[in-house]
Amino acid sequence: MNPPTLSCAQALRDGGIDAIAALDDALTIAIKSIPEDLHREIKHAVGRAMSAIMDETINPAILAFPELKPSEETWRAVAKSRAFARAGSLVSDS
Repeated sequence: MNPPTLSCAQALRDGGIDAIAALDDALTIAIKSIPEDLHREIKHAVGRAMSAIMDETINPAILAFPELKPSEETWRAVAKSRAFARAGSLVSDS
């Protein structure tokens, strides 16, 4: 998949960052409620999902538009702004 435009690529990159951040949060919560001997299995499953997101959305976007390569600061800002936007959308839909 090759994003045809900068805006398409940025949407895919930002959506991928948001998805990975959401999975990271979910993993943190999930492992608190299960025995430690099951942590590895769940961490691996989430890691595979994160890897697929990287391979299918973020990496192709950056390959097509290298200027979209996020710094750590950009990654955090995107994750926060996307989570905030989704939360606002949920409140307004209620």
